[in-house]
Amino acid sequence: MKRLLSALLSLLAGVALAVVAVPALPAQAGIWHEYPSAANRTCNDTQTYNGTAYQVCLEFNDHRTQVRAVAFINPGAYTNFQVNLTLKFGGGGPTIADSCPTMTTNASRACYTAFTDLRRPYAVADATFGIAGTWRPTVRALDMRLSLKQQEKSNWCGPAAVQMTLATMGYSAPPQSELADKLGTDEAIYGITWPGRIPDVINQYISSSDWQYSFEGLDVSIDQTRKVVFDRIITSLSRGNPVMIIVKPGQLPWNNQASLLRHYLVIHGYGGFYTDGSFYPTTFKVADPADASEHSIDALNLVLDNAGTAWNWIDNVAIVHG
Repeated sequence: MKRLLSALLSLLAGVALAVVAVPALPAQAGIWHEYPSAANRTCNDTQTYNGTAYQVCLEFNDHRTQVRAVAFINPGAYTNFQVNLTLKFGGGGPTIADSCPTMTTNASRACYTAFTDLRRPYAVADATFGIAGTWRPTVRALDMRLSLKQQEKSNWCGPAAVQMTLATMGYSAPPQSELADKLGTDEAIYGITWPGRIPDVINQYISSSDWQYSFEGLDVSIDQTRKVVFDRIITSLSRGNPVMIIVKPGQLPWNNQASLLRHYLVIHGYGGFYTDGSFYPTTFKVADPADASEHSIDALNLVLDNAGTAWNWIDNVAIVHG
């Protein structure tokens, strides 16, 4: 716990990504609703102000073909609140603005846009809450039109992660057998996919005008390089390029395969907040090729306690990013 707290304090000292001002009230006015039922969501970690918890999420339909932005608020006592909410799409897509006016209650409420077709390269939800007369820093969630793939062999998590990355970006994904052959997965010691070989392979299938992929091993025991890891992941996802990361599968909250030493996950979304002109990720959304499943994981836990020693045992995170 001390390690995570120290890391978070270090993180909050840097990684300036963007400056966000409180947006003007959108023209379209919405209404506050009761909380919608549970769904597949990508969210920022819950923030709290004046005893009131608040959060923004991207919520997907069952087939992950449509998305809406949802702002959640949970007052700890009677208080007044309002929210400005936007759903935006990268690549010149539309921006949908909404707002829910001032309300005073101690009941949980949600404000949301209509469902819209999920477009590539990504969708992003921004929410700026006004609580007890004070505008809070903008919270954000970003995700993309994920195309889940399950690995076809026990050691093909690398080829499956590459296949998933290409399909998510909208490219025609080759068979895992073709990728495994090009990556040399079955020929390598222990049948692993070496991360340094992934960029050359994935770049064969993507447009030269797209962001090209590269591999980096970064020492997360050092504050500056830990910030670089978050910067690389956020920048890649904000371009619509998923990130592949090597983890220790036995330490994943949803996986107890302690016998496996290394495993690839695909990071395809994030949540976080702005403050003092900088953005800080709190949550990553990841896809696991072991069973083609999606999960939310704390950003610091992923980088420090899971991926930090997965590749070469010396607090070195291995990522492949665009």
